[in-house]
Amino acid sequence: MNRKWMVVALALAALLVWTGRAQAQLLMVTGEYQVTNVDRAEQRIGIALRGDDPDRRQNWVHVRADTKIVRRVWLRGGAFRDEFMTWNGFFDYVRKGTKLKVHGGRNWDGTIQAKKIWL
Repeated sequence: MNRKWMVVALALAALLVWTGRAQAQLLMVTGEYQVTNVDRAEQRIGIALRGDDPDRRQNWVHVRADTKIVRRVWLRGGAFRDEFMTWNGFFDYVRKGTKLKVHGGRNWDGTIQAKKIWL
């Protein structure tokens, strides 16, 4: 009987070791930030909270091709129009100091995986 439990325990331990690291998101976050730097090659932007030091990155936001990006364009008379942006259009538009709102999931390493971005 003890031998059977030992085999089961070893099989379970082997399964846990070989399955690899979990890639789930810990929690969803929404916040207003300012861009501190742009890293197009790694598909991410550095951010800091609005009102904090704009020269010091507090976190990374990863932007994927399926991230929904919306830019609000103000028209005459106080009217506005929301325009969807492509991934390339976003990285062409965004610069240090750009204000944005991000909604996404926080990864295990503390970075944010953007689901939606509003400019």
